[in-house]
Amino acid sequence: MAEIGGMLAAAVVKAAYGKVAAAAGDLVAHQRMFRRDIEYMRDALESIEALMGDAERRSIEEKSVQLWLNRLTTASYDISDIFDELEANATRKSALQKLKVLNLCLTAASKVGMADRMREVRERLENISKQRQEFSFTAGNSSYAQQVIDERETSSEVIKADTILGRDQDKQKVIALLTQASSSSEFIILPIYGIGGIGKTTLAQLVFNDAHFKDYEKAWVYVSQAFDLKKVRDSIGSKLQNNQSQLTDTEQPHDDPPALTKVLIVLDDLWENDEFKVDDLKHYLKKFCNGRKVHVIVTTRDASIAQKIQTTEAYAIEPLSSDTCWTIIKQAIGGFEDRADKRRLEDIGKEIAMKCQGVALAARALGYILMRSMNFDGWVSVRDNDIWNISATECTPSPYDTVLASLKLSYISMLPYLRPCFAYCAIFPKGRKMAKDDLIYQWGALGFINKLSNEDSTWLQNGESIIRQLLGMSFLQHSNSPSSYGQPGKSVTFFTMHDLVHDLTRSIMRDEVLDTTIKHNARGSNYRYVSLADCTKPLNSFVTYPDKIRALCFPGSAKVGRDADGFSCAKYLRVLDLAECSIQSLPYSIGQLKLLRYLNAPGIKDRVITSCITKLSKLIYLNLRGSSEILALPESIGEMEDLQYLDLSGCEKIRKLPKSFEKLKSLVHLDLSDCPEANGIARALCSLSKLRYLNLSRGNEWIHRVHSAPLRGLPEVIGKLIELRYLNLSNCKYYIFGPRTTVSEGEENSNPVGSFLDIMILEGEEKKENSGPVGSFLDTISTLSNLEYLDLSRNMDICSIPDSFCSLSKLHTLDLTQCYDLERLPENVDDMDMLKFLIVKDCHSLINMSNLQRNKHVIPLPKFMVQAAEGEHSSNLVLLKNASPPELELCCLENVKSVEEARAIKLREKQSMVKLRLAWTTEKRFVEDMELLRELVPPRNLEHFELRGYNNVIFPTWLTDIATYLPNLVSVCLWDITQCGSLPALGQLPNLKRLELVAISGITKIDRGFCGGVKAFTRLEDFSMFRMESLEEWTTAYSNGKGGAADKFMFPNLKDLTICRCHKLRLNPCPPRVKGRWQITESDGVLSQWGETSPYTGSSTSSASLACLFIESSMAPVDQWKLLHHLPAIKELIIKYCNDLNSSSDIVGACSLRELTLLCNDITSLPHWLRSLTTLQKLRIRSCESLNNLPEWLGDLVSLKDLNIYDCHGVVSLPESIQRLTKLKRLSIQDCPALEQWGKLKENKKKIRHIKEVRWQGKDDIWSMLMYCAEEFREE
Repeated sequence: MAEIGGMLAAAVVKAAYGKVAAAAGDLVAHQRMFRRDIEYMRDALESIEALMGDAERRSIEEKSVQLWLNRLTTASYDISDIFDELEANATRKSALQKLKVLNLCLTAASKVGMADRMREVRERLENISKQRQEFSFTAGNSSYAQQVIDERETSSEVIKADTILGRDQDKQKVIALLTQASSSSEFIILPIYGIGGIGKTTLAQLVFNDAHFKDYEKAWVYVSQAFDLKKVRDSIGSKLQNNQSQLTDTEQPHDDPPALTKVLIVLDDLWENDEFKVDDLKHYLKKFCNGRKVHVIVTTRDASIAQKIQTTEAYAIEPLSSDTCWTIIKQAIGGFEDRADKRRLEDIGKEIAMKCQGVALAARALGYILMRSMNFDGWVSVRDNDIWNISATECTPSPYDTVLASLKLSYISMLPYLRPCFAYCAIFPKGRKMAKDDLIYQWGALGFINKLSNEDSTWLQNGESIIRQLLGMSFLQHSNSPSSYGQPGKSVTFFTMHDLVHDLTRSIMRDEVLDTTIKHNARGSNYRYVSLADCTKPLNSFVTYPDKIRALCFPGSAKVGRDADGFSCAKYLRVLDLAECSIQSLPYSIGQLKLLRYLNAPGIKDRVITSCITKLSKLIYLNLRGSSEILALPESIGEMEDLQYLDLSGCEKIRKLPKSFEKLKSLVHLDLSDCPEANGIARALCSLSKLRYLNLSRGNEWIHRVHSAPLRGLPEVIGKLIELRYLNLSNCKYYIFGPRTTVSEGEENSNPVGSFLDIMILEGEEKKENSGPVGSFLDTISTLSNLEYLDLSRNMDICSIPDSFCSLSKLHTLDLTQCYDLERLPENVDDMDMLKFLIVKDCHSLINMSNLQRNKHVIPLPKFMVQAAEGEHSSNLVLLKNASPPELELCCLENVKSVEEARAIKLREKQSMVKLRLAWTTEKRFVEDMELLRELVPPRNLEHFELRGYNNVIFPTWLTDIATYLPNLVSVCLWDITQCGSLPALGQLPNLKRLELVAISGITKIDRGFCGGVKAFTRLEDFSMFRMESLEEWTTAYSNGKGGAADKFMFPNLKDLTICRCHKLRLNPCPPRVKGRWQITESDGVLSQWGETSPYTGSSTSSASLACLFIESSMAPVDQWKLLHHLPAIKELIIKYCNDLNSSSDIVGACSLRELTLLCNDITSLPHWLRSLTTLQKLRIRSCESLNNLPEWLGDLVSLKDLNIYDCHGVVSLPESIQRLTKLKRLSIQDCPALEQWGKLKENKKKIRHIKEVRWQGKDDIWSMLMYCAEEFREE
């Protein structure tokens, strides 16, 4: 097979030459000890670089050339190490000054040692240079001649098609095999096997998501080469229902029927061939079955593994046809059918498609090459490339080798600067998710992406360009699982790599990457990139020369001890990634890594960061995110003058930034979010003029914001940060300005309620027009001309955005979420041409947004109003084509003029979206609702969905089969749907916790069909029904089919239930089981339909755990509230606006009542049945305006501990029997003027002196009100 490891040489040689040439041009080169060596190496590398194009091409076929390139690469790495060490030993001044004073920095001994090493590497290079004469390389354009990124290559959409070609029949066959096998066995293992890249995982995904298995609990587990039965077992347990305990080898079969009845498990990429381990896996899976119906699909490359694991005949996946591969290639190319030379290229393209061996991955990769090779000759060169001939001449080349050849051809065609970035991914274990920003900064730390063509571009921008190209080639893929999403600009993007592509990286880096999770690693001498699963052993136990290591990571949960000396020998280490370790503290030896440029060490548990870290003078990336115990940073942190990226988010106990922090003048990225008490930030920012990213956002802990103002002084310095692109000041207002009464630094505020009162007063004074410091601060922000993203969310008292914001000509995103008092946007916001996203969620005071309608480029988010001007052929919906907000409300969908508009925005591909509302009004439609909704398929990751105003008798397929399309939904709201007579099978949504149905007039009953099958609504906690005028029946429980009696609740885990204005509704056969609060408003049938005893004979009762019943606006007399007969265990009862409360002397079913609230403005006296509530401990009487006295029998409530009377103006006194309430501990009287006067009399004070806490609060007594509310809040 063709070897392409030598193709990395050009990048390594270029990096070494750059360092030597820089040294030769500075004063260090004139030192007698180094001068001649440096000049020779510069000239030699320059000559060799001119030959690299020919050498790399010949290395594919000629083994001797490949070996020569390997020696050259090793020497070039060592040269780079030496010159990096020279620079690191210089002083920390400017680059030129560093070199001038080198004599002072090196001792005589170190000079001699450096001279010896310089001489040794020069001699090696001299020998390598002489050997090149044997090959007669032809000089030509440098491998690095093409440095400019072709912008047409940067779009990831070229292979982002969701359409999977050629596997429909395979899917149906696999489902048929499972169905057939299940007729004779409850436990099935069906392997899918075939060569790498052929589509085993894709086929398994198609089966996994098919509607045939919508009633199944599902678990998808990536197994990988490092087989670990415990990890497989734990992963299955965690990915099934959270309330199911994991089954271990020691567990005995359950006597009770299992909670999970049908389970589908996919074990993806099984490599383990050990017969005993395979048997252990089968034994576990069979034991897991235990009465369940369990289907297991296993994907593997090896037919023998498939034979060992199977319980039914394995499925051998066949290659795709050449025609299908050609179709995939054309998809990747894009626009092929519109090309003028289509006919001329088609025959060549079909020949290339035949070389794909039926593998879709190879077809996509080749399609990307052909997209770049725009002309006829370029296509011919791909078809006739020597790499195909090399594969054909080998003894019986396998299909795997042939497919790998197509990927190698893609790699060979890469621009040289892409190759080391791609090959570096070999350090990650197979199947690992890679965070985008971390990956880019690691590339930068290793010198892979310094400057390209654009001098103004940053590492991140250059790295993103490389990412897009690797995505286009299918060498990287977006992770299928959602990442941590937030607002636009805040989400974390993860990538994965196909197994076959990962194999390619390992073949390229065969001698340079060590992964200890893989068995049979050779003890090599040239390892540069190391992934260790065990860090308890020293590095030299794994590698011969640990000082050659450039990158070191610890996948899994390795532990790093404080005194570990494992890093010190890796003197040339540039990247140290401890993100997956359990870190107590950083080891002291870390200070010896003088060349370290990337340190990722989040979640440190120690209180102190060792000062040794400040010796890392070359460090550019430092991540200590989430180290919540750290109390302070080292005072000498300012010595890290090269630091560009610093993440201290979540280091919440840091109280002050060191004074030397202001010396970090190279910082471009600073994250201090959720560091609520860190002082000295404004002072430090004065010197950080290069900052492009600044995050100062704070959480919602109001107690912090009123204690002090740690961001005081920010308005005076923010205007100096002219390079800022991203600024996040979410919830920062009080950290900047503080309340009116600000506690001095270091003092404690013993009266948080008083501080809260100060805030309320201050807000009231500034609410009119951003007057004073707030307005001036916003004006200062408007001078940041490079700003692209600005987050001012949760600054609740900002009432206007000044007109000066219109000068922010580069601003594309403005987040004003929860700026509750915001009333005004800039008058000329329509002139802000670059503004794309305006996020105004929960800006309730912002009413007039008419000026936004003039700017057709601005996308108000999350609420987007679809508009179409008179005479226009399309609406503004197309603006959403390139937007992917986490939350979106599409309103006025009736204005969409064609289904093509909806199709064009590709809603399904907006993977960062977690919340979506689709809404129509009653206005005239241009497109039928059904046709439009069919095109608006949400992304699979969606968690919250709302549908309003839909006007059609049926739903599209994605809604009727919603559990298959949107399995991650947590909440669903259906509102004002007038035509549909049935609803989707919402009960099969496995994660649904909240369901709201409003004004669905066609629904007359909710029965078992609403569930969609067995095991429905297993996680539903909150169910609400409003204005269901036609709803007559709700079947709350049903039979499981075994005994005939209703013994299963429709909502078995319901916590909160609301039934409002459902006048016709009756429940059958019993009240639902509600564990928390049940509210019934204007739905008297639910209250009065019941008999004296319940006909329900199920295995468990509905009333056992109901905490609170809330009855509102009932016209039925209290003696008709038969529901209370069935709720004997109720703890709290709230009655609001129900005025016929005296029709009964007894309220049956309330014998266990502990709390009662009455809010009924028409009652003149307390109901007599209240007297029998001898267990009552808390009584609230509120807004009973007609109540004119409190009865003497109030003293019979002998268990009463808390009495609250609010807004009852007719009550003039407390009864004499108040003295009998010996358990009464708290009496609160608020806004009862006559009663307050009664309490001022001396004789009356004696009547209540046995009460421990008595509070009298007038209507305007804000202080008392706050104290009362705070107390109530603490109790609840």
